[in-house]
Amino acid sequence: MAQGKFSNPRPHRDEERQIEEAFRQVTEQSAPRRRKPAATAGDPIEQTLRQMSSQEPVTRQLDLEGVDLEALAAQQSAPKPTPAQEDAQIEHAFHQVTGQPVPKADPAAKKHKAAQLRQNLESFLDGGDFAYEQAEEEEPEAQEPDAIDKLQLTMQRFLDFLGKNRKIAAIAACGIAVVLICFILGMFVAGSSDPYDGKILSNVYIANVNVGGMTQEEAIAAVKQAMGNSYTTEDMVIDLSGHELRLRPKDTDANLNVKSAVEDAYQYGRAGTQEQRDAVYEASLTQDYVIDILPHLGLDTEYIRKTLQSCAEDTGSTLVQTTYGLEGEEPKLDAENFDEKAPTQTLVITLGTPGIGFDAEAVYDQVLFAYRNHTFLVTVEDVENVKDPDPIDLQDIYDEFYIEPVEASVDTGTLKATPGSYGYGFDLKEAQKLLDKAEFGEEIRIPMEYIEPELLDADAFFRDTLGEYQTRYTSNSSRTTNLKLACQAIDDLVLMPGDTLTFSSRLNRVGGFQYAPEDTGKEDTAQGGVSQVSSTLYYAALMSDLEIVSRNNLGYIPSFIEAGLDAAPSLKIRNSLEYPVRIEAQVSGGYVKVEIIGTEERDYYVMLSHSIAATYEPETEYQDFEHNNAEGYLDGDVLVEGTAGYLVKTFKNKYSTQSGSRVGQDFIANSQYPVTNRLVARVEEPETTQPPTEPSTEPTTRPTETVKPTETVKPAETTPSVSQETTAPSESTEPSVDTTKSTEAATVPQENPAALETTEAVIPDTPAA
Repeated sequence: MAQGKFSNPRPHRDEERQIEEAFRQVTEQSAPRRRKPAATAGDPIEQTLRQMSSQEPVTRQLDLEGVDLEALAAQQSAPKPTPAQEDAQIEHAFHQVTGQPVPKADPAAKKHKAAQLRQNLESFLDGGDFAYEQAEEEEPEAQEPDAIDKLQLTMQRFLDFLGKNRKIAAIAACGIAVVLICFILGMFVAGSSDPYDGKILSNVYIANVNVGGMTQEEAIAAVKQAMGNSYTTEDMVIDLSGHELRLRPKDTDANLNVKSAVEDAYQYGRAGTQEQRDAVYEASLTQDYVIDILPHLGLDTEYIRKTLQSCAEDTGSTLVQTTYGLEGEEPKLDAENFDEKAPTQTLVITLGTPGIGFDAEAVYDQVLFAYRNHTFLVTVEDVENVKDPDPIDLQDIYDEFYIEPVEASVDTGTLKATPGSYGYGFDLKEAQKLLDKAEFGEEIRIPMEYIEPELLDADAFFRDTLGEYQTRYTSNSSRTTNLKLACQAIDDLVLMPGDTLTFSSRLNRVGGFQYAPEDTGKEDTAQGGVSQVSSTLYYAALMSDLEIVSRNNLGYIPSFIEAGLDAAPSLKIRNSLEYPVRIEAQVSGGYVKVEIIGTEERDYYVMLSHSIAATYEPETEYQDFEHNNAEGYLDGDVLVEGTAGYLVKTFKNKYSTQSGSRVGQDFIANSQYPVTNRLVARVEEPETTQPPTEPSTEPTTRPTETVKPTETVKPAETTPSVSQETTAPSESTEPSVDTTKSTEAATVPQENPAALETTEAVIPDTPAA
């Protein structure tokens, strides 16, 4: 047998013990310990034998007590093994002694060694000379000699010594022969018990790979081809009734040691007593045997067990909670970059699914079973729902994503506006309806919406309505056209602090006015009707606390507004506030509407009232006409109905925003409406033939006596449509009156503007507009 492949010293083996036992029987001394197997001049055994050869011959009895000579004789007479059997016996003996596979060697060398050993023993037992021939010395190798080499070398040295001392040789030969025969026959018997010639028993499986009848090398190749790197790359998936739990190789340390598993397969049937080995061999012919690969996987079973236990105890590990988030690109909401056409984001809510419970130990066993059988899916059927996802509070989600619109603001120090921004949200009610209908695991999608602020950019100054008013107009196409043009002249006009508006100047910037009546019963004029717009503006300016620079009342009390609150087109107003104001004017729904918008800083609101300080009755005047005049007037025909004249005082009343009580009253202006005398036709009598009579010195009709300005004629009282308030002028220069009546107008437009015309209670009605 060739030299072994092991470089480290091997353990003390049985063949060495047998040689030492032979030495002890011959010399009755224990063999000295040796480190080097090679024969040298200082070899302890050789030195001892040489010392014995120099002594006088001593007759020694060979101690054969305990030796079964009949068995030895029977073994000697048994048929000699063939060279192939010798090889198998030697390899088996080597494996039994060293515990390692027999290294590959030159079969001719093994046969040569065995043949030499057998020939020398036979020659010695027959009493003849040794037929042993000195083998050619081979160059020493770095590796340690194997067991047969040691035995041959020792026997060579021992026979050389015995050749020199025949007496000792005769005594020692028997003992050595017995020992060597037992050793060789033991090797032959041991070698002949392996019926599968270095191959794995039949029907042996590693996982699902049948490696029976293969050598170890063949089995390793087959297992690697079938399994590849699956244990290190594939997750162990545990299906818990629709929920997946994955055990990743990096966490479980799964990695199959193929060589180790094949070694276990090879050793199957080669351990135990002969009877046990025979039983295993017989069973392998008809029954499958699966090698447990768990010891060769290196699994972290503690991690697997803890993971399953945690999953079973804490349903949150398998419970899927509801998730939500915004999908899409976030839009820009600031006033400068906002694009109303930009798509909004979508709120996506994915409802969770219930948690589950299971027997962790039972699943653990299933997982190990799957690893043993090279499968990576475990389906757990005995699973129950034990916990639902947390309930959804849609209001909380809304609050999380809601962006409040920012109103533009004003720096009171610099009068600069800070632009606002749009808000962001979704329809909470519609979203709740979708959520109520959704099932576990379902996805609902809710579009986000823009929320526009009330004020953006320049609108920062125009957050509040400071004052507004509306007046009803009659249906006359030309007059309505003039009303619209007059409103257009002042609509969206901004007055910065200190700016003055002259209404007539604004009218000159607009063309297209038509001839129309200024009011009911009035003649057509080039801009007929525009005084209604200026009067409505005047009222709104008073409500806003703007400064009235110049105002003239009309020459009559109009039908569209209260006495004392009308204004001719020459009206001038000034923005005396700290912030800009904007005028909005329009004609719609049968009303002329004017609104003044700005920044409200007052802690009060305004109501207007007026009182009649004096009434002037008209006189009767006459106009003469000839008899049979072209106009056809008859004597006494009324040409012009007379109208009374009035002195009206206007007041601004202030009421607390908090308490509603009046906190002050300001005198605004006096409005003088001239009296219009009554005009009657006077026609001359025709000439007759009767003698003339004495001319009368008295007029036919006595004119009505004119009321002095200091006197007040109390008109018949009617029920006012709004609250009345008695006031007294603060100026001592105004004429005193016996009785005054005032009417207050609310800061907000009345639903029925006609009800605001309270002067009808104290002033004669004008013809309906």
